[in-house]
Amino acid sequence: MLPSIFFKSRRISAILLHRSIQTKTFSYKKRIQRLYNDGINLEQQTVEINPIERIRRCSLYKNDDIWTLYKTTYPNVRTLGDALHEGYINSKDGPCIGVLKSSNGVDSLQWLSYSNVKEQCRYIGSYLWAKTKLTPMQSKVAILSANRPEYLFVEQACYKYGFIVISLYTTYDAATILNVLQRTQSDVLVVDNIERIQTFQDELLKNNQIKEILVMDDGNYDENSKIRSLSTIFKSIKNNYLCERPIVNPDSIATFILTSGTTGEPKIAMVSHENLLATAKGHLMRLDKANIKGPLIDRHCSVLPMAHIYERFILLQALLSGTQLVFCPEPEKLPKYLSIVKPTQASVVPRILNKVYDAIMTEVNKSKIKRFLVQQALREQPSFLSHFAFRKVKNLFGNEVKVMITGGAPITPDVMHFFRIALDIPIMEGYGQTESAGAGTCTHPTDMLYGAIGSPVPVVEMKLIDVPDTTYRSDINQGEVCIRGPTVFKGYYNDEAKTKEIIDKDGWLHTGDVGEWTSNGALRIIDRTKHIFKLCQGKYIAPERLEDIYIRSRWVAQIFIDGISTETTVVAIVIPDEEYIRKNFQAINTKTTFADLCKNPKLKEIILSDLKRLSEEYKLKTYQTLSNIYLHPELFTQNNGLLTVTLKTRRANARQHFQSIIKSLYQVDSTTTNNIS
Repeated sequence: MLPSIFFKSRRISAILLHRSIQTKTFSYKKRIQRLYNDGINLEQQTVEINPIERIRRCSLYKNDDIWTLYKTTYPNVRTLGDALHEGYINSKDGPCIGVLKSSNGVDSLQWLSYSNVKEQCRYIGSYLWAKTKLTPMQSKVAILSANRPEYLFVEQACYKYGFIVISLYTTYDAATILNVLQRTQSDVLVVDNIERIQTFQDELLKNNQIKEILVMDDGNYDENSKIRSLSTIFKSIKNNYLCERPIVNPDSIATFILTSGTTGEPKIAMVSHENLLATAKGHLMRLDKANIKGPLIDRHCSVLPMAHIYERFILLQALLSGTQLVFCPEPEKLPKYLSIVKPTQASVVPRILNKVYDAIMTEVNKSKIKRFLVQQALREQPSFLSHFAFRKVKNLFGNEVKVMITGGAPITPDVMHFFRIALDIPIMEGYGQTESAGAGTCTHPTDMLYGAIGSPVPVVEMKLIDVPDTTYRSDINQGEVCIRGPTVFKGYYNDEAKTKEIIDKDGWLHTGDVGEWTSNGALRIIDRTKHIFKLCQGKYIAPERLEDIYIRSRWVAQIFIDGISTETTVVAIVIPDEEYIRKNFQAINTKTTFADLCKNPKLKEIILSDLKRLSEEYKLKTYQTLSNIYLHPELFTQNNGLLTVTLKTRRANARQHFQSIIKSLYQVDSTTTNNIS
């Protein structure tokens, strides 16, 4: 489990930081601009290269050919199977993967060299080709595992020999796994341990499509069974069975990646070798231009799921650069791993930073002296206070992080500002999606503004298009975000209709995100096209945008905002923060169940009042202010079908699940405080 500091509160008020964000942090800004200036004009980050379609590119690459520019870096890397060899050269066969070992109560890292990792990948790839009889650029290998070295061995083996990788989230249930294996016609399933498939092992053994099940952990399996451990492969393959790599077409499919499925069953995105290489190389070009390279990116601790596109291209970048990698198998062990690995780069999602931030601010708010010190340090008045006040924050990340990139979801200004000053490093925010192989935009390290997500990376161009039946129009620099470039995926597997919906005849990927160009040419995401709904007075509601505001209430753990087209206001399903409520809501008995607490009219009144306070603070319109709420005692999770594997709300499922409650919230006076039965 994580230390208690990570879990003390879901949401903590950050009022003391609001003024700090507005204050010019001179010393931090000057230092970052001196060390990491990539030459961008921060007042004109994008240039319109086509005034008719309003196509934009990053101003640094306005005259470059986005389809070929990335090929000039690491030119010998044509497929993903070349990445390990490139790392071998750039590291001079240095340490590649660190494995955590314990001896006499002392933890330490034992390193596998790049040549050692290459050899293990070659053994696995040769086995799959020569023994299992897989066909390059056709056969599919599914991986169901937590982050660990063997995951990378299998994945890189498949890339080297041209087999298509299908990465499954460990949070998938048996039915989903079997469904994906059947839909993709997978030939081999690789799992980290046999317990992972115990409940449906018999069904797998009877499945004739599955030729073999490979287990990363050692074990004794029936020789006549199709279950084998990886260790037996290494023992059985002799040098004369090792196969030279086949010729793999860079444009062939490297991996199937399942989308998050916020609007239904996950789709299977087909991503090519070229797609992922373009993303990785493009981001490395961007970082290199800002002088963010070795030794700043020499060591990486992988904790985000390796099935996710974000971690995929981060690991690919790491291999190309000859970076040292350590895999953290579960988030609960991250603090321990960070203290031992001491990574120099960090790739995180906002929810990790939010947990750390909320816990720290809980402690800070207990002491007036701590509050004052942190407030002054965040204003850098005087600047030496930053070092004094934030030593523990740096220690949490291993004390050697030199650069951080966050993505996967929006990060709030107060959290971003806090970590920029506390860690005293460049922190950039990226935007992309599975269908663009993770490529989109990235903020420039010298840009100190908040709320925007930067300019297009060197391998894509972007435009905004009108969103029908809304006020989002491209002529006022708002609209659906469209991406074009060599990173755009090859379509959805066995689903031509949905592919045509998302990629138009000119090669533009329609993301479903609504964005706007800021006055300095950076992109800001403001909505999702599929989630917009209209109220009876004709006003359009962007629910996720409002949820980002209302979740700031310390009383709230989760919130789902919805409305009905015959009404003039919005309502919400609120899952209160149980821990915070039990500490701060006085009118309760310690034996009271959380479900009974959620029926307490006084508690509902307090929470609704706090949500209306936030509405005033963020200057929301009347129709954006919540008129009623329902307190729900059960968190949205993947198990109850209300969260995706990437922890986004399944809005269609939530709307259907709470349909009657949402309707009932409009059938009472807005001052009513009781939950509706």
